[in-house]
Amino acid sequence: MRQAFANLSPCHVPAGFPVPLADDLMALSEYRRYPDGAQVFAQGEPMPGVYVMARGALKVFRSDGRAKVQVIEILRAGGCFGEVEAMDGSPAYCAAEALGPTECWLIHPGTLKALAARDTQVASWLLQRSAERIRQLIFLVETLSLHTVPERIANLILERQGPTPGRSLVEFAETQEHASQAIGASREAFSRGLRTLADLRMIKNSFPVIRILDAQSLRRYAMGWDRGCQAAPGGPVAVGFPVLGAFPAGPLAAPGLLRPTAN
Repeated sequence: MRQAFANLSPCHVPAGFPVPLADDLMALSEYRRYPDGAQVFAQGEPMPGVYVMARGALKVFRSDGRAKVQVIEILRAGGCFGEVEAMDGSPAYCAAEALGPTECWLIHPGTLKALAARDTQVASWLLQRSAERIRQLIFLVETLSLHTVPERIANLILERQGPTPGRSLVEFAETQEHASQAIGASREAFSRGLRTLADLRMIKNSFPVIRILDAQSLRRYAMGWDRGCQAAPGGPVAVGFPVLGAFPAGPLAAPGLLRPTAN
């Protein structure tokens, strides 16, 4: 479905794309609308092109075919997905579905390749996006293999806290099942992880509302520093520190992985 190019907003341009060339890109793209829950593309099937978010949100995820889901990222306005598949012709390694009414631009592979061949800025943007995708997937592997479920939940809570560290109340907009998919855990494991953090007196759990009781300890726990923490019944929390060659430089963070892509 086509839409008049005059309606294009600056936030519809792919993040980091050369602004002077945005007109050429979007004028050759197709505007699409999806209702809530609609499948936008399927894992393992041919990728129609690059999707650039205009309005709404898109959940990009991978499934094992047995109801186990890992969310890769949540795309919002300006976010895009499918650059790698568009350039090498590989099938989609993820699936995507609309979270609420969603609108996006579909850039067909031939259009993107032609622009990249014509202008080095576009080719450079594609290389940058590929590098970002690799870093994101490396972080995902690290998160799933090196951090426990309670640690991942602690990081998720801190990310949802946003840029206001003093804010103690965090409210999740999604269900516990969807939140668990964001960290690669089952709903049952997510629930147990919340109880663990509550037993350690770092949070008060009334999901979807979480009250942060001890932000400093929660942040240390999210990084794996306090992996030896135990809740002493009726007494103070006992903390044990793992032997590490070097501590992480900062809290876990990967743009677009566990938090929505910024508008």
